[in-house]
Amino acid sequence: MTLPRYVVRASEQPVVDQSDPDAEDWIAAGGDPRDQGRMIDLISRELTGAENFMLGIAWFAPGDVHLLHHHPHADEWYYVIEGSAMFTVGTEQVRGTTGTALFIPAGTGHRIHNDSTETLHIAWGFNRPDLKEVGIVWDE
Repeated sequence: MTLPRYVVRASEQPVVDQSDPDAEDWIAAGGDPRDQGRMIDLISRELTGAENFMLGIAWFAPGDVHLLHHHPHADEWYYVIEGSAMFTVGTEQVRGTTGTALFIPAGTGHRIHNDSTETLHIAWGFNRPDLKEVGIVWDE
């Protein structure tokens, strides 16, 4: 059965290893191979024709660090599906646990450090439909 364009299954999407220097789309969007974690895009202009937002999931193994960075052109949010990690948003640090939602205004530095012994699973999203429109500026 062929799914309509607006239906996406995570299991059918490519996993982006953010530390892979050969992950062409990630690097082209401003990704840095010093970064860690894995992600899957689920809703975007390319996948579903969305014009106002982007949605995905990501996971971080114990010890992984999603480096300090900011997005000059987009607000972002995280929702912790499972696990625990130390999140930095601006000058604040907070322990994010299952059920925690974080809002990150455009231009605000943010970082994730999975300092736990379990894999961290999050949903993430932007108010732009494509990573290239979001902009990524690495602050560490």
